[in-house]
Amino acid sequence: MNEALTAWIRAGEHGDAEAARVALADDVVIVSPLTDQFVFRGRDEVVDLLRDVFEVLSEIRYVRTERAESGAVLFAETRVDGLAMNEAQFVDLDEEGRIAVVTLFLRPLRASTRFLRRLGPRVARRQGNPGTARTLSLAGAFLDSVATSGDRTFVPMAAPTRTRRG
Repeated sequence: MNEALTAWIRAGEHGDAEAARVALADDVVIVSPLTDQFVFRGRDEVVDLLRDVFEVLSEIRYVRTERAESGAVLFAETRVDGLAMNEAQFVDLDEEGRIAVVTLFLRPLRASTRFLRRLGPRVARRQGNPGTARTLSLAGAFLDSVATSGDRTFVPMAAPTRTRRG
């Protein structure tokens, strides 16, 4: 496996943002799994983001790697506040073999909204925006409560084992 991918995986599994730095291209881009409104750009900004991510997630474990000529698809299992979460990462490498772009995908919804609820305010506080952090905390709590109640109440109504009535 490519050295950058190995370093990236090791850094993730150990929650070490600084160790991930060596895997990243100078102009690396992280595409958010939660919004298409912005990306995280540049090695320093991505390492700062990873510090926040590693404070929120626990038990990160990469379970599958699919290599392609220009990069890889990585699959990880992790936890956020005790909820299991799956993550897929589409990783594009630059000409030097360093990570140039990471596009993230998360599931299930309940864990993803919990992740948003915990991460957004941290990022805003780190950027010096305490008012935004409070707003994101409230908005995240609302989204998290909707996803949690929907997961418990409404999603089971569509379960494939549910008895059909005509």
